Amino acid sequence: MNARAVDYITEDFYESLSFQDAEQPDLETVRGLFYADGLLVNNSSGKPVTFTTETFLQTLEAQIADGTLKQFMQRELFSKTDIFGKVAQRLSVYEYSFADHEIENLPRGINYIQYVWVDDSWKITSMAWSDENENYQIPAEFLS
Repeated sequence: MNARAVDYITEDFYESLSFQDAEQPDLETVRGLFYADGLLVNNSSGKPVTFTTETFLQTLEAQIADGTLKQFMQRELFSKTDIFGKVAQRLSVYEYSFADHEIENLPRGINYIQYVWVDDSWKITSMAWSDENENYQIPAEFLS
């Protein structure tokens, strides 16, 4: 039940969602990282958009199938994990791209992820994220 194990599951989450043109994301791995139904909340725009793990993955699959999502990359830039007993929380600063991920100044945001220790491993129970914008800038101490 150490922080490095939380690092691994978080890396798996971001890497499994990421894919290049003509490839597919590893959605089965993503599915296996969550406990029960999971809760994902995108609070980047006017009103929060909520998903279960399944509805989140179904939305991605539909966007890939209809061609609106051709590639995606998301990676962690900074993290801070707190663990108490069999629960953990992670502040995860990320950057992402729907096109060339080698360009500079990619969009960024903060993801708060919660985990539980169950069956000898960490599982994600929920996450809520918000993209950076002109009103909400990521603090400098999270970018060093």
